[in-house]
Amino acid sequence: MIRVADAFLAFPPIAGVVLLQQLFVTMGNNDSYYKSLFDQVSPLMLSLIILSWMPYARLVHSIVLTLKQTEFVQAARALGGSSVWIIRNHILRNSTGPAIVLAARDVGGVVLLQATLTFIQIGGGSVWGEMLAQGRSWVIGPGGSLFRYWWVFLPPTLAVMFFGIAWNMFGDSLNDILEPGSQIVHSGRKKKEKTSPAVGGVI
Repeated sequence: MIRVADAFLAFPPIAGVVLLQQLFVTMGNNDSYYKSLFDQVSPLMLSLIILSWMPYARLVHSIVLTLKQTEFVQAARALGGSSVWIIRNHILRNSTGPAIVLAARDVGGVVLLQATLTFIQIGGGSVWGEMLAQGRSWVIGPGGSLFRYWWVFLPPTLAVMFFGIAWNMFGDSLNDILEPGSQIVHSGRKKKEKTSPAVGGVI
């Protein structure tokens, strides 16, 4: 399955969007049933679903191979834990967190890709991309002034930038929350704070 993921990694998402879009147009022209079906499906979303799962599969695969050699998994196996119990209680809990963090960080990249494809008129249907495409002729206004018509292109540009930055920050926060080591550190700090004496107390 990892070799299949490597084969999918060699196929760029933009080429997948163009291929699926042309396939939809060709099949829709030949059959009215496919035309009504493809009107409800976005080629961009379908291509991203088909061509974006590989990094998560490779990440989880590498984490699982590492977890299989850890001491707590070996101890659970030595104590008689079944494979299903070990997978449910140890493997899944420690391997899904990094994939969730990666997915949160990729949300901004997917929206940026959608806006880019809409801007270059390949497809996507992004509102921000359509706004940038409509205002591209006014980036440099009459007389060479760059910010004369700033309200045409600057708001969607900032919206895309801040959207991507926000999701990256959200992914970093998830990484701090879902990392097992950080939870141990935070719990240790809380215990230390509870047992520490009050400052300025009366002796």
